[in-house]
Amino acid sequence: MKNDLITNENIIKCIDESNDGIMISDAEGRILYVNASYLNMTKLDKTILDHNIGEYVSKGIITKSTCLSCIKYQRTYTHVHHEKNGVEIITVSKPIFSTSGELEYTVTNVRDISSYVNLSQNLMEVNEKIAQSSNSIECGDKEIIANSPEMMQVINLAQTVSKVDASVLILGETGVGKDVVACYIHKNSPRASQRFITLNCGAIPGELMESELFGYTPGSFTGGLKEGKKGILHYAQNGTLFLDEIGELPQYLQVKLLRVLENRVYSPIGSVEEIPIDIRIIAATNQNIQEQIQKNKFREDLYYRLSVVTINIPPLRERQSDIIPLAVNFLKRYTSKYGITKKLGVDTLIQLQQYDWPGNVRELKNMIEKMVILSQGNTLDFPSNNMSRKEMSEYKLNEYMERMEKEYLINVKKLFSSTRQMAEAIGVDHSTVVRKFKKYNL
Repeated sequence: MKNDLITNENIIKCIDESNDGIMISDAEGRILYVNASYLNMTKLDKTILDHNIGEYVSKGIITKSTCLSCIKYQRTYTHVHHEKNGVEIITVSKPIFSTSGELEYTVTNVRDISSYVNLSQNLMEVNEKIAQSSNSIECGDKEIIANSPEMMQVINLAQTVSKVDASVLILGETGVGKDVVACYIHKNSPRASQRFITLNCGAIPGELMESELFGYTPGSFTGGLKEGKKGILHYAQNGTLFLDEIGELPQYLQVKLLRVLENRVYSPIGSVEEIPIDIRIIAATNQNIQEQIQKNKFREDLYYRLSVVTINIPPLRERQSDIIPLAVNFLKRYTSKYGITKKLGVDTLIQLQQYDWPGNVRELKNMIEKMVILSQGNTLDFPSNNMSRKEMSEYKLNEYMERMEKEYLINVKKLFSSTRQMAEAIGVDHSTVVRKFKKYNL
């Protein structure tokens, strides 16, 4: 039996009536169609039709375009937006390919999270959608989770440089994942079957670093092993040596390392023998290396040898669309590890996005583990002692807690039509909700 609904006219009519915002563009980003819900949520109007979405990004009308990222990387791309009116929306752009495999269209779906998520239900459905549209790249027991254009750029560069045997210098703040990117380069290189050895130049005292790196012959110095010792360079032969915190390497060792890079030989302490070496060196630092050079704390010639290719990993606060996918990934890891069930609430999702993460991915990872262990009930509670630096300077603890409580109630209010429903959902007396609403003039 023929279904009379399946006509182009009726399909468009159904899409027009959708509560979800929908926008369709061509492969260049030219806007072909928008429905009323899309215009309502984005505060745009129909004059955007036939214009390129990039125009609105360049003018600052749209801050982040999942459509442009979808076109650039030809994959589904997701971003959580915080609107000025307090509404939280999730935008998902998906590529549509022709039968020949060419990108033909993008379909962008916009949804109001604050009305979509029921506080009393498991929020993992939303979180899974965000996480599943992110790139997850395994590297040993670690993963690179990338949803932002900034991190996708890092991965693309790392993938390109992994195929050649050039030295790489990775820059970035503490905790951004420099070691994971270094491991990723090794795992995708021709040396992948060989060893990947990490040496933290800031964790070993300068006087011991030379023997750790180069090794020594029997009787080289008092206190050494009588049979001598093989150095890390020996064990890294044919593999990759990752020198973390290279900025902490003493200057006299910088000279010796430069010789290794230039001549591809090294000599153990106490030996004049030159041992040929075939290794790849990847270095990383959280310091401003140019500033270190100007202060004569780091050799400029060594810098140029190490930085044949430089990869700069942006801090987490500059790639906010990675926060939720990372949080979901860590939540899965730690609920599995501890054998418990936890979920992310709406208010916690918002606070994770608003916090400025001075410790970057490492801090997020540790915080999720802390919340999994310490949060009461099934919903993760954002720790009150993890305020942003700006908040720390502007608020006292009680003022901060009251602000968080008010924001929480505002979010709950969006989801329920009565204070009685709210009270039941969040597990408190009805009188408590009424009293709090009166206190905050809600």
